[in-house]
Amino acid sequence: MSFPGIIMISHYYLVLPLAVLLPAVFYYLGLGRKKRPFGSIGHVEAAVPKDVKRPRLKSASSRTTEWYQNLFFQLQHLEDHLDTLEPARDELLAMFSRGLSIALEQPHSILSIERYDAKKVWNFIEDEHEKVLTKWESYLERRKQGQGSELFATADAAKAWLVQQAPVKFVDGAWLAHVHKITTPFALRSVTKDAWQVLSEELGDGDLSKHHVYLYRQLLADIGHPLPDGHSADFINPSYWEGVNNRGAWEAAVGQLLISLFPNEFLPEILGFNMNYELITLDTMRAAHELRALGINPYYFLIHIAIDNADSGHTAMATHTVTRYLDMVRTTEGEAALEQAWKRVQIGYILSQTLGTSHSHERGNSSPAAKGSGFNITLDPLSARVIDIFKAKAPVSHQFHCQSRARIGGQTLAEWLAPSMWAHPHPQQQLELVAALSQAKPWIYPGESKKSLLVRELSWEGRMFGAFTHEEVNALTTWIDSLGPEGNSWLYWSFTRRQALASKTAVGELQDPVRHHPVVLPRGGDTMNIVIGSQEFNSGATFQIEQQPLTPPSKARLPDVIALWFAHVSLLENTINTPSRTASPLYASILRLLRAQAGFAVETHIVAGMDEFKRLTCPSLVDIGLELIFRTGWDTNVKPSCLQDVFLLTASQGQGEESAALARNMLIWGTRPSANLGLLLGLALAFLDLKEAVSRAPGLLSEESRLVLTAILAREKQSLEESIRELRSTDEAQHQQLIRGYQFGRGALENCL
Repeated sequence: MSFPGIIMISHYYLVLPLAVLLPAVFYYLGLGRKKRPFGSIGHVEAAVPKDVKRPRLKSASSRTTEWYQNLFFQLQHLEDHLDTLEPARDELLAMFSRGLSIALEQPHSILSIERYDAKKVWNFIEDEHEKVLTKWESYLERRKQGQGSELFATADAAKAWLVQQAPVKFVDGAWLAHVHKITTPFALRSVTKDAWQVLSEELGDGDLSKHHVYLYRQLLADIGHPLPDGHSADFINPSYWEGVNNRGAWEAAVGQLLISLFPNEFLPEILGFNMNYELITLDTMRAAHELRALGINPYYFLIHIAIDNADSGHTAMATHTVTRYLDMVRTTEGEAALEQAWKRVQIGYILSQTLGTSHSHERGNSSPAAKGSGFNITLDPLSARVIDIFKAKAPVSHQFHCQSRARIGGQTLAEWLAPSMWAHPHPQQQLELVAALSQAKPWIYPGESKKSLLVRELSWEGRMFGAFTHEEVNALTTWIDSLGPEGNSWLYWSFTRRQALASKTAVGELQDPVRHHPVVLPRGGDTMNIVIGSQEFNSGATFQIEQQPLTPPSKARLPDVIALWFAHVSLLENTINTPSRTASPLYASILRLLRAQAGFAVETHIVAGMDEFKRLTCPSLVDIGLELIFRTGWDTNVKPSCLQDVFLLTASQGQGEESAALARNMLIWGTRPSANLGLLLGLALAFLDLKEAVSRAPGLLSEESRLVLTAILAREKQSLEESIRELRSTDEAQHQQLIRGYQFGRGALENCL
């Protein structure tokens, strides 16, 4: 593939080619911005492009801005709001269904690829890319002919738009934030690692100056309207948003936080979301062009034009990840599993396209609505029964409703009941009717048949009493009651043909940190609950790292070493789940440590992009752990496929109780990365000693793996040294916990080994 967009841009104005090819030029030269008072953002309307088609009302969420704001905060403080997991999963499923209901009406959506074919997927992405570039060419031509700006009429309008977009920009990367955890099945780690690389680059690869959230915060400060940290309670304070009409941005931000929240359940959807979200958009290109003309730094948008390119950037990376995953499913699970996985990738792609009103504009969702996508979805039995009832009533009732002004989903009752509609009904029409009915308040209140006007009108003293039989009324009542929070997701379950699973059940199962992410546990991860035993902790003592190395483990201790090896990988992996929180020097250091542990190349001043995909050898700590198991000589016929298998194996080989408890506790403590940050860093520091001991032990690793481990250790040490310095200067309480965690971890390792 090539990236013709960069070349096409170069045919036009001199300024924008430089902006795309050498965006840093603008950043360092400065833009000579005119200093103006910011003015009242709440009373300035950002322009809406003329070619944008708004999603139809029937598919819109009824959630309020305040509801999205509260969920936005809770999802970024998940360790303190685990009770939000159930409604969060319900909302994610409802978003899937709402997005699908829109896509089913579009003639050229990703649904046109009914069966997975890697070549068709690449062609589709290339076509989407070319469409944007064609529109960009037309835009530039209009500007050459003297037409004015299309996004921003004035600098104040541009500033208003930038503020409106802040919620979604402050979670940049969140759609991948929960992938590639230690609980990820080992066979999928090559796929999730590729996805995680995109997240790493969104977070600047550990370089704060390249961190996308940090850049957007700097942009808002530059225009005179700084905002609090996106994960802070202040950020959702109404005083910052009075008069700002940006409900769509809040919905889109929540959608990004939700999509990756359940990675073990929704990995295909996450990968599909990523594939769409990383496409270059027309609005990003226009924004870069018009902001500069208004004296506003366009660098945030310029780097997205460059880094999302379809040759070596995020568009290519995301598409490669999807096709690699689906090819793996075909090989390991067969064609039926492949087709279901493809449908789920499509669902994720569509969600990215349709999230939020204003945000869906930016993602390029501008295809005109058109009926008849030709895609068939099997209705669930209850919905099919409702359709059968309407089909039976239509020939004898449509004329009775000719004068009715009641509308369902934008159509009158007479239009829905017209015999011509039911003579040869198309599955698309049936889907539209069920979707419209499910949201047709006051006629139907999802989950509340007794409150629904339709049921009351069909009952005694209602105007339609006797029009439906007892069985038909019962069927409608049962169907309405099924439209509770889970019922809003019926289209998702029908399309993917997954077995529907209620969120109460799904979340209720997330109780084992060895198998699940996220995990719903009592607050046992609080550092106050750690039992240090006979060790004494002197908070006033000078922090000293133990100079005496750990003794290399004996063969008898390998079960303890291996369990602890895998468990310790989890210590810091959740610290970067919230992009806004990571926009600081401390978390930049932690991200570099995680990159080293995951087997990524040493960071340079240029992003790796597709180069990382092409590296032939890139072992991670998990890969080295699997080699340790292989070299034990244990009599096992089955290679561990996941963390749970590792723990079962080490237990069967004589692991001690103390190391088993420590391994499990580390998994638990890691689920509270904010409360336990100092403890987790201290433990990570102690576990450097374990890895050094393993690297010195003869026969445990190949020479190649020993050298790789030595290189990983050097990078970890540097990152932890930087983290200790930063924590000491910014949070003394957490720094004391770091000392405590190190002392506890070092003592525990000595006991276990």
